[in-house]
Amino acid sequence: ILNVFDGFVDLSEIKNIATENGDSSEIAVAKLIKELLSPIIELPIIKSSSLRPHTIHLTIDEDYPIPIEGYYLSSKGNLVIEIRATSYKGLFYGYQSLRQLCGASLESKLKPKNTFIPKVEIEDKPVFAYRGMHLDVSRHFFDVQFIKTYIDMIALHKMNVFHWHLTDDNGWRIEIDKYPKLTEIGAWRTEKNGKKYGGFYTKKDIKEILAYAKKRHITVVPEIEFPGHSVAAIASYPHLSCTGDSINVGTEWGVYKDIYCAGNDTVFTFMEDILTEIMTLFPSKYIHIGGDEVPKYRWKNCNKCQKRILSEGLHNEHELQSYFITRIEKFLNKNGRKLIGWDEILEGGLAPSATVQSWRGEEGGIIAAKSGHDAIMSPTSHCYFDYDLDATDLKEVYHYEPIPAELTEEESKHILGGECNMWTERAPQELVDSKVFPRILAM
Repeated sequence: ILNVFDGFVDLSEIKNIATENGDSSEIAVAKLIKELLSPIIELPIIKSSSLRPHTIHLTIDEDYPIPIEGYYLSSKGNLVIEIRATSYKGLFYGYQSLRQLCGASLESKLKPKNTFIPKVEIEDKPVFAYRGMHLDVSRHFFDVQFIKTYIDMIALHKMNVFHWHLTDDNGWRIEIDKYPKLTEIGAWRTEKNGKKYGGFYTKKDIKEILAYAKKRHITVVPEIEFPGHSVAAIASYPHLSCTGDSINVGTEWGVYKDIYCAGNDTVFTFMEDILTEIMTLFPSKYIHIGGDEVPKYRWKNCNKCQKRILSEGLHNEHELQSYFITRIEKFLNKNGRKLIGWDEILEGGLAPSATVQSWRGEEGGIIAAKSGHDAIMSPTSHCYFDYDLDATDLKEVYHYEPIPAELTEEESKHILGGECNMWTERAPQELVDSKVFPRILAM
């Protein structure tokens, strides 16, 4: 709900930031506002139970009739700005709306020429619990400061999930103590010009980024890709493949035929070891395992994989993929986590409690929801920001509705939300902003 009134509020005339209860959550948001407005004026933080002139008033009111991430913002009074919510999350999102009303130069710590904001009244709440933005750091590596800025931009637009694609054919980007070659070898590739390219995040980096995201109410969902898109890992540990041959970290974009061997028990030990370290780092209830674009050539010609098909009573390599993913899902579930995979995990049978991320159109999400599984909608037609504007333009993104028309009201409850994807085959760090913006605003 948005109401706009005549007139403006001059931020330079604000004298205080008041918290109604003086609790830590209200004070945390007050500090954010204090920092935001510091180029205009230095504001003391006080405690006050009543609205007063020349004040930004913050209240967490558990009885206020709005969902946990919702908020009420008003600047319609006489030099009074009020933000009210039932939780810290809601108050934080109210702050983001205040931030968006302010002059853009504040984002660069500069005093704006115009210190006015419009008089408005906003009551806002999210429709979807899952509001995601993805970044692929395998094809191109992104430094820690860029990741923090990316998280800030996600938070500014009230998204609450950062999907971090950490491993693929072209680079393994996360430190794993038990398997040091993943970053010694797998994090680096030799480009066509002969130069070494790559990088990885240490566990210290990961913890720093996770702490940064937590303060901004962003859940970081890590993606550790398998059974395909695994060339960087196989280059590090060749015994994980069907052939055992030494290969190099991928230098071309696309799909590689070398994948994890589904007939080799050491592969599952490896995956469980990796995921144990991932779960120790990441508190997210969801772990993304990829599961997309898995060519079956090696499995068809591998004695161990064919033996696994026979011993497990499977019919083909598609069911072998389902076996692989279900086996890992059981391990994640045993550790209190849930599995997300791209819509190819439907092939051969969906793992019992898996969540499907639908990217090849909406069909995967529709099938998942109709079978009682949760789904996240990311169709290429609307949500792939690596595509040029002539393929995914602003108008298409703006009009996207994550709940497919084919679903009943009950089935639509399984659509957790949507996610924008930023793959980086052709987008190194300096190009990503121009790809993401302004389409993220439309979404």
